[in-house]
Amino acid sequence: MRARFLPAMLALLLSGWLGGCDTAPQVTGAAIPPVPPGKARLYFYRSPDIYDAPEWTTVSLNGAVVGASAPGTVFYRDVAPGRYRIEARSDKLYPDQVKTVVAAPGMTIFVKVESQPYWGQTGWLWQGNTFLVAIVAPALGYEQISRLPLTPG
Repeated sequence: MRARFLPAMLALLLSGWLGGCDTAPQVTGAAIPPVPPGKARLYFYRSPDIYDAPEWTTVSLNGAVVGASAPGTVFYRDVAPGRYRIEARSDKLYPDQVKTVVAAPGMTIFVKVESQPYWGQTGWLWQGNTFLVAIVAPALGYEQISRLPLTPG
């Protein structure tokens, strides 16, 4: 009885896990509405890097939290034109980890949240996560988010 139960349970678990892969909506032209008139769009994303910190981190515009980012996900916000200071919550400082952009009407800006998992670590003691943001060229940004699941952020 036990010998038959274990393979059946393993098959059930694997089918649920594998069947659930790739079910989130992908970022495509059909899935995302156009940028509203008079607004700019900012995409925030993280690559699905195995060395990335697995934690979510919050993303802020001018000090106000606008969403949270996890490895391998993307979310966007439509904002009024203006100047924005963009940062990801980080436990430690890193050179040039905060960026400032000027968003014009109709503009699309790609913000990649990057993890520096070993920055400032000494020995085997975990000392927090370090995140920074990078502004990515539109052609590369579109390519990098094209297969990522869209989240509400």
